[in-house]
Amino acid sequence: MKKGEENKAVEKTESPCPPDGVCTTEILKNKSLVIKTDEFGSTYTQIIDSETTSVIVYQYNRIVKGNLQDANYREEIFFEISNSDTELNLTNKELQQTKMLFGRFCFCRGQTGYYKVEEGKLNLKKTNDNITLNLD
Repeated sequence: MKKGEENKAVEKTESPCPPDGVCTTEILKNKSLVIKTDEFGSTYTQIIDSETTSVIVYQYNRIVKGNLQDANYREEIFFEISNSDTELNLTNKELQQTKMLFGRFCFCRGQTGYYKVEEGKLNLKKTNDNITLNLD
């Protein structure tokens, strides 16, 4: 654990995943997602403290065989939910109510970085301390 992360409320779970990778889902409790743009127009995220929201991070890491350089491939999906929400059913541009971003990181020119998600469907249900979600 890094210095300063002692009080970080995180739950990490395994997620359904393609057979060539490892997938995880993290729930960063009492955090908020801030979307920023750098001087080159690239989007990046900052996660800050919040009493009213939590951030969900889904990550896929492709398993790299051997010592191939530049073969790493990772995808991430970030989005924010209100701590008071018990159910969400969002479609297409409504997904931006959660500040949803898709990130791709690889040696694939012109395709790496973060992108706003404006097509798809999110169904989320919270009961007690459990969150069930389906994201297409």
